[in-house]
Amino acid sequence: MGQCSRCPSRVPLLTKRHRQLRLLWAREHRDWTMDEWKRIAWSDESRFLIHHVDGRVRIRRLPGEQLLPSCTAGHTQAGGGGIMLWGTFLWAVLGPLFVVKQTMKAANYLNIIADQLHPYLAFVFPTGNGIFQQDNSPCHKARLCWRGAY
Repeated sequence: MGQCSRCPSRVPLLTKRHRQLRLLWAREHRDWTMDEWKRIAWSDESRFLIHHVDGRVRIRRLPGEQLLPSCTAGHTQAGGGGIMLWGTFLWAVLGPLFVVKQTMKAANYLNIIADQLHPYLAFVFPTGNGIFQQDNSPCHKARLCWRGAY
């Protein structure tokens, strides 16, 4: 029938409330000017793996082909390692890029904000008119982060 086995596309798990909040945010910001968008500092963190792939990898092969190079995936005993990076960017400039050496939890996140982001935003927006935008991952919205920390 022409169908192949594939991994499902990964999309954020959104509840009805999430959808409502995203639509509300979009409606509140749809008339922003270019100058208003230029005031936002966006941030995110990403993990980069050297040899390991997160998620399921599948191949198609015929019987007896399991040891062909195109049908194998090399691995290291310890997983090969990786690196977690946190960074920020603005309209026309990249901000600091920071190596995260521990699991990203609320306390570590706040340290990055205090040590990396605040000095940078004070330099880029000396009048204090910048807006910091993060993606609401669990460590970003932990109670510790909302006690006037930033």
